[in-house]
Amino acid sequence: MERDNIVDEIEERDLERLQQIQQEVFNNITDYEKVKTFYKEAKENKDVHILGYYIKDNLVGTVTIHILTLPSGKDATIWDLAVKEEYRRLGIATKLMNKAEEIALGEETKRIWLFSGFYRKGAHELYRRLGYDENRDKAFVKTIEREN
Repeated sequence: MERDNIVDEIEERDLERLQQIQQEVFNNITDYEKVKTFYKEAKENKDVHILGYYIKDNLVGTVTIHILTLPSGKDATIWDLAVKEEYRRLGIATKLMNKAEEIALGEETKRIWLFSGFYRKGAHELYRRLGYDENRDKAFVKTIEREN
């Protein structure tokens, strides 16, 4: 069955395309085996959803949402919103975000935390338009370095 102009959970057959999109958008080399491992772990975890936007069965955009159950209730995190450059400004990112928010709403989450690199200014404009408040909370990040 061909998927066309639709947001859907990605399938294993889409992993190479997912890897390509993430490398293109985030400018980092992602090992295919790591993508495959992440996908398999996500499929086993009902709280992780890797969504894709398809045009004529071709993956052109993706986002990941993770539902977190905390003592204070449920929150969600959104990661790795990415749309291939030639498909930007067509509403695809908005459709992916709307689907992620629909999942969060269905899980009765209180908040959605969205993480984005400082350099992704165009994406930040989208997040503001969708109602995300960049001035409400602050995330601190620490890289954990391991000794060889």
